[in-house]
Amino acid sequence: MSKQLGLLKPIAPIALAFALQGCASTEPVKFSYSSEFALTVPVSQISGATVFSADGPALKTAEGQLLSGRVISNASEGLPDDFTIRDYPKLILGLDSPQAFDEEIARLFENSTKEIQHTYGDGGVFQETVGAFTIYGVCGDVGCLSFVTKADFEDHVLTVHGTGISKEEFTSLIKGGLHADR
Repeated sequence: MSKQLGLLKPIAPIALAFALQGCASTEPVKFSYSSEFALTVPVSQISGATVFSADGPALKTAEGQLLSGRVISNASEGLPDDFTIRDYPKLILGLDSPQAFDEEIARLFENSTKEIQHTYGDGGVFQETVGAFTIYGVCGDVGCLSFVTKADFEDHVLTVHGTGISKEEFTSLIKGGLHADR
């Protein structure tokens, strides 16, 4: 099954680009990152945009704003199988201390937290719950980074990055566009 999905990943942005060219719909476009996480983007962001695949579906608007996302899991982040991935955003953004973990894992989180603080600044971490989703994020001069968890779901977390977009636009897009349709 995962081998089939791996083959479809590079094709998805191409199919989406053809679909967007062939229709003049005013309906928003849904970027599906997994069976549990999808992000709906308003058609105003799509007009004149370039859709491509990085680690997951990504979009560069006609105005140069960039929005990309991907799911992360214990395996993708090199974490032990018994790690609760829903705790990842709080640890990497410095909301919780990683000291309860072994030294190597704690050091990885501390280093990542320092890098995020260096890149985005110290004080802008936010947390907000929207339905079944909790959004953790930070914005700075270089852009915004968020992590989205879903209540009662522990397989993976969605991470979304935006550049050239204000915190208000970014958080509005994330809050208004989250879906977990199967």
